Amino acid sequence: MGKPLFSCYYVSFAWGSQAYGNVLDDQGRIWFYDLGRTWDPQPAGDGLYLETGLRERFRSPVLQSRRVPPAQLADMRKKAEIARGGQIEKKHVSRDVGSAGCEAYLWERSDAYREVKLGSRGGSEIRNSSLEAGHLLEWLWGELGMGTHPQSRQK
Repeated sequence: MGKPLFSCYYVSFAWGSQAYGNVLDDQGRIWFYDLGRTWDPQPAGDGLYLETGLRERFRSPVLQSRRVPPAQLADMRKKAEIARGGQIEKKHVSRDVGSAGCEAYLWERSDAYREVKLGSRGGSEIRNSSLEAGHLLEWLWGELGMGTHPQSRQK
């Protein structure tokens, strides 16, 4: 896997442990991962996180068939840069329903990234106020179908 740029996930620990998602890398490839346990990012200082921790989250990824063209990927990376400036609102909605969300990773050093919360829904909701974050969520969830289990996708 190349450098992760975006990920979408689903987590629920209410009725057994489920934690999986998809990662879009800098080469336009989409990977499925099954976390299977909790994960914590590894701080690198100044609000950054270490790449090694992120790779642990996405260990043993399975390559999916969908690819994103380089020009489209470049456009979405620009939107992620703008979404970085959005205001983040977090709200607890309900228990035992799980959460689904998406994030962007901005690489500020070769070994460290800044996480940009794009949004989430479910038991805890996160909202990024930037229009670009909303566009990215629509693209990642709607167009690319990220954050779902490959077995649950309709063909």
